[in-house]
Amino acid sequence: MRQIRPTTALIDLDAVVFNWQQLTALVGPRCPVIAAVKGDAYGHGAVAVARALQTAGARHFGVALVEEGASLREGGVTGLVLCMGGVGRHGADVAVEAGLTPVVYDVGDAERLDAAARQRGTRLPVHLKVDTGMGRLGVPLPDWTRFLDRIAHLRHLDVEGLMTHFAESENPDTTFTLEQARRFQTAVASARRRGVHPRILHVCNSGAILTQPILRLDAVRAGIALYGLAPAEWLSGRLPLRPAMRVESQVLFVRDLPAGASVSYNRRFVTKRPSRIATLPVGYADGWPRALSNRGEVLIGGRRCPVVGTVCMDLCMVDVTEVQSPVETGDPVVLLGEMGQERLDANEIAQAAGTIPYEILCGFSERVPRRHGLGQ
Repeated sequence: MRQIRPTTALIDLDAVVFNWQQLTALVGPRCPVIAAVKGDAYGHGAVAVARALQTAGARHFGVALVEEGASLREGGVTGLVLCMGGVGRHGADVAVEAGLTPVVYDVGDAERLDAAARQRGTRLPVHLKVDTGMGRLGVPLPDWTRFLDRIAHLRHLDVEGLMTHFAESENPDTTFTLEQARRFQTAVASARRRGVHPRILHVCNSGAILTQPILRLDAVRAGIALYGLAPAEWLSGRLPLRPAMRVESQVLFVRDLPAGASVSYNRRFVTKRPSRIATLPVGYADGWPRALSNRGEVLIGGRRCPVVGTVCMDLCMVDVTEVQSPVETGDPVVLLGEMGQERLDANEIAQAAGTIPYEILCGFSERVPRRHGLGQ
C-alpha cells in the first residue's frame, strides 16, 4: 500500500558511510570498526545501513539478537556478524545456521552452541564476554577462571575474541573506564594462561573510541557515532560526524483560537492570546515522546514552533502564531533536522524530553516509514 500519512524518516546513507569512514581513519587500518546495527541500526534501518556500509568496505557488524543477525544474512550481508546479546536458550541452531558469531557468557549457551556446531560438522567462532563493571551481561570476573575451565572441553567452539563493555566511557572522569580496562587485561592474561588465545580483543564503544586511543586494541564497536552523534555533548566536534536521520511531516489541520482556549488532554495548555494552532499527524505511537508536551519544538516556515498541550497517541499541536506567512494544511514540518537556518538535533530533543538521543533515534516506530537514499 502506498504511503498516505506524510510523517517520514529520511535516512542519509551517505552520512552513515561518511561517519564509518571517519571512524575507520581515526582508529587505523589494523583496527576494524564493528558497525553496531542493532536496534534496527538505531532506528535507521539495519539491512539498508549494513548493505550500504558493506558496499563501502565494511566487513564487521554487531547486532543484539539472533533474529537481527539472521535478518542481515537474508538481506545479503556477509562478513562477521557479532551477536552481542548472546543466543539464549533457543537461538543456538539459528545462530550456527546463519553463520553468526555469538557472544558467550553463559555455560549453558556455550554447550548448546557447541552441540549445534557439532551436529553441522563445523567449528563455530565465538567471542567471550567478561563483566568488568557494567553489571549487565558477561561472566563476572570472580567466576572467570571457573567459566573458562567449564567450557574448555567444547571442541566445536573457536574462541576468536574476548570483549567487555564500558559503563561510562563518555564520562570526562576516566577513572572507572581505566579500572575496567585493567580488569579486562587481567581476564585476558588469565585466559592465556589456560591456553585460550583470542585473536580479537575489543572493549571500545563510541565514547572510548573518541577518548581512549590506547584501548582500541584489535577492533572497536561504533554505535551512536556511526549515526552522526557523539555519545556526550562534550565530545561533539572530536570527529566531523554527520547526522543521518531527518524526520519530517506536514500540517494536518490549522485553527485560530481565542485567548483562554484550552488545547489537548487535561487542558495542560491554555492560550494567553489569540493563537493559531496547527495539528500535526505525529504522536507518541510514532515515537514522538509524550514528554515533549509543552516542551518540544518543531520547524515550520523556517521557524521554531513550540509544542503546546499534551502530545497524543497520533497527534500533537504546535503554536504557529509567530510564523510570518500564514500556516496552512499541507505545509512542511521538520521534527528532526534542518529547515532554513534552524536545526533540531536528537540531543536537543532528548534534553527537552528528559532522555538520551539514543532513545529518540530508536524510538521512531514502524508507523514512520524509513526512506533510504544518498545525500538526503
